[in-house]
Amino acid sequence: MRRVLAGFGLVLALMAEPASAQQKPKTPPKPAGPEKVLTCGALSNLRILMAETGGNPAAIRTRLSDPKADHLGCTRVGRDRVEGNAERVVIGGTAYDCLKVKETSLCRWTLSGVPAEAP
Repeated sequence: MRRVLAGFGLVLALMAEPASAQQKPKTPPKPAGPEKVLTCGALSNLRILMAETGGNPAAIRTRLSDPKADHLGCTRVGRDRVEGNAERVVIGGTAYDCLKVKETSLCRWTLSGVPAEAP
């Protein structure tokens, strides 16, 4: 009888565990990366912009925010407006995607988020 009561006491002790020790449901992670994507109407212009800014995100933002600077037809597009990839090309080991963007008939070029495949 004592064993039964001891076992019952152990069960009660485990059930009375404080709420802080219980696991909380995990919240889904936020998408990585910026909310907007740098895109250009022409792949050559994207490559020029990347070369002139060294690919530095702060330098790109500064240039695009300057109304007097040559933006080379490049802009930042919200991820919610991107519908998918229309084309993909690899030049010199760097992958580029042409994104289908809502409310436009032409795709816009950006650096790919997927690494280039080895030859």
